[in-house]
Amino acid sequence: MALNLSRNTRVWFTTNVNPTTGVLPDSATGYTAFTSANTYELQVLDGYSFSQGTANTAITLSEAGNTPNRGQRSFNTALNPVDLSFSTYIRPRVATNVTCIEKVLWNALTGSETIDSTGVVVTNITRASTLSPTVTIVGATAFTGFAVGDAVNITGVTGTLDWNSPAVIISSNGAGPYTLIATMAEAPATLTAALGGTLKVFKGQWAETPTNAYTSFVGSNKNQLQKFAMIFMVDNAIYIVDNCALNQAVIDFGLDAISMIAWTGFGTAVKKAATLAIANLSSATAYSTSANYITNKLSSTTLVSNIGGASGTSYSVPLTGGSITINNNIAYITPSNLGVVNVPIGYYTGTRSITGSLNAYLKTGSAGDTGSLLSDILTTSASAPETKFKLQVEVGGSINAVRVELDIPGASLSVPTIDIADVVSTTINFTAQGSDALLSTNNYDITATNDMTVRYYSS
Repeated sequence: MALNLSRNTRVWFTTNVNPTTGVLPDSATGYTAFTSANTYELQVLDGYSFSQGTANTAITLSEAGNTPNRGQRSFNTALNPVDLSFSTYIRPRVATNVTCIEKVLWNALTGSETIDSTGVVVTNITRASTLSPTVTIVGATAFTGFAVGDAVNITGVTGTLDWNSPAVIISSNGAGPYTLIATMAEAPATLTAALGGTLKVFKGQWAETPTNAYTSFVGSNKNQLQKFAMIFMVDNAIYIVDNCALNQAVIDFGLDAISMIAWTGFGTAVKKAATLAIANLSSATAYSTSANYITNKLSSTTLVSNIGGASGTSYSVPLTGGSITINNNIAYITPSNLGVVNVPIGYYTGTRSITGSLNAYLKTGSAGDTGSLLSDILTTSASAPETKFKLQVEVGGSINAVRVELDIPGASLSVPTIDIADVVSTTINFTAQGSDALLSTNNYDITATNDMTVRYYSS
């Protein structure tokens, strides 16, 4: 008998699954199909877990009299979804483009498409009118595999980097051109000529460029997210979690910590792989040992009144802590047949929720400090039903080449709370919300998906 030690653990993320069921084939054929394009090894931290419990019903007796029957019988009625939990560091790096190994997790959290590493070359991008989010793209060749409703990412624009942004296709004329609604409201008012750089449009939630890589939630209005499986090699044993879905990511801003993300999700079944060997995974993309780490102590935060920060007041918020939580609110469906142990048959996503809290010292005496932010919110809270801010958190610091920017164009702030201690501090709670891409309206839009964009930078 051999004991399995958690310290000797390796973990892989794979899309080498049945596209309908999300199940990794438990056969030699499936095990020989792992490639660098569909399987990625992840570095996870201590404290990971994967477990599947059962739901049960107890039948009890309750009788009167001197000798009542008091027994019970318990029945397993269903297998619960597999609970999946692990953490990874945020590790930007530069290959040909800016990238990171956790990109597969961001992609699975924010939509249903697999990562597009090829893209389509674009010869021209035009805006319909001044400040309009409606954009027309013309491809050098026919667009293949793109359809109305797809989430895409525009990349390669030089000089006016805000044009490198996510968008959704709203109409097309066969092979093109395509009309998109983009989240580039901060870009120049007009840009109608051919742009510099190598212009490409990538399908899906994740895009990489020489200057930055990014993901967004423009493609997240899906009932089903990307299907994948997780493989855990725990010492001498290999376990597979089938048909996984990422439910939540939490970014924590502990000042003495390395920047990391806590991921939680679900699967429909966990199984021990009797015939899967480490040799079958030799072609998977390995994690980079030279990727950068980011320390939270260098992080910075800016708040600007008005959605998108258009003509607003700027506030500087040096953090003492905080966190941002992204939640898909996934719910699983399990039948209730008698006489069998029921298993989950699938799931659906719920409300997309991006919330957070920022902790800072309460500073007064200068414009744009946390004291003036508190005062301004209190002044308007009695008459304004919702606050409107642009929030950006630069994990690793805005002036540093290695950083991750969490850009929230529309953040509704609660009235900051005050904590009386040796140094008076404040906690700012917020909710990221979709907003009209035309900034001059300064309106939230409950159907919009531009809640947040996550951008990785590296050197």
